[in-house]
Amino acid sequence: MKPLSEIADTIESTPAVLRSLLSPLDPEMLRRRPEPGEWCALEVIGHLIVTDGAAFRDRIAAIIAGEPEIRGFNPSLELTGRDFAQASLDELLGELTDGRAEAAAFVRSLDPADLERTAAYRGTIFRAGDFVHEWPFHDQDHLQQILAAVKPGYLPHMSAAMQQALQDD
Repeated sequence: MKPLSEIADTIESTPAVLRSLLSPLDPEMLRRRPEPGEWCALEVIGHLIVTDGAAFRDRIAAIIAGEPEIRGFNPSLELTGRDFAQASLDELLGELTDGRAEAAAFVRSLDPADLERTAAYRGTIFRAGDFVHEWPFHDQDHLQQILAAVKPGYLPHMSAAMQQALQDD
């Protein structure tokens, strides 16, 4: 098991990493969808905001409290009702930063023995520790998704030769 302090520090650092990577970019680049139906960078940040509670903290707390079943979570449904693509980067990162301070405190407050408690989800048994360790893993997947969403914005400014060279790699 990874130390809880490392997991807490990792999830708490995500907003600063995002701010460093994304603040220099034009807001339209942050709203660019890599493909129709895929999330833009701002929507991915919105997803991180809404998953912190329902997909991670609430599930971990329920398992530790002895709930026998883990509540389902549909990320697409959780995003409805709020247009994250029209929000400002500063607004979203401020909200994520505040939420992550609370999330990190929650993770730091866990007892390592609690991480062994279990609950079922669709017939499979999961430990609370599975969700604790998935939290930074989930963040890192979405950091890659954000980079994949903004990276193509540079292509139109490169020569045809450079674009071809990048495709050949």
